[in-house]
Amino acid sequence: MKHRLSTWSKCAVVFSAFVALGAVEARADVKLEETYSTYQLRGLSREAIHEDLHRVAKRDRDGLIDGEMSNDLHWNFRFAAAENSCRVSSDEIVLKIYILLPRWVDEERANSVLHSIWNTYFQELKAHEDGHKTIAVAAAERISKLAHDATASGSCTALERSLNDAAKRIVEDSERAQNQHDLNSQPFDL
Repeated sequence: MKHRLSTWSKCAVVFSAFVALGAVEARADVKLEETYSTYQLRGLSREAIHEDLHRVAKRDRDGLIDGEMSNDLHWNFRFAAAENSCRVSSDEIVLKIYILLPRWVDEERANSVLHSIWNTYFQELKAHEDGHKTIAVAAAERISKLAHDATASGSCTALERSLNDAAKRIVEDSERAQNQHDLNSQPFDL
């Protein structure tokens, strides 16, 4: 049976099982915070793990969710006016990423064939979610680049509006890229 993967474009549910890994710099100007959580799968055969996946994994209107990446992207531009112009004096771009993946709790008791099946499945799932993460980080970095040396003649209100509009378009582009990533992904099976 094939499983569909899901991506959230906005931060949705905070899981009680989050394991915070702390803040990591995506680049000097983007603060990246990653949080991982897991749900447990049990079984000593492919069929048993598959059955447990159908029992415990999250679902949405499109079906089973094996793994999930969601993100929350915020930015704040500060401005300085000088004579008849305005420039960005500082910025803060924060990207919070939440990744949910399964954890196979019976792994130590399983045979090598089942280990190989699990490892293939898990690596494909993790690579897919990492692809979503890459898209989100790229969007945050594009927003950061907007502010670098941004100046405009006239009021700071116009520059602020222009930068915020551009940042919102980047987020919309990123959401389309996330959806396309799901559509382009090869389905994989446990």
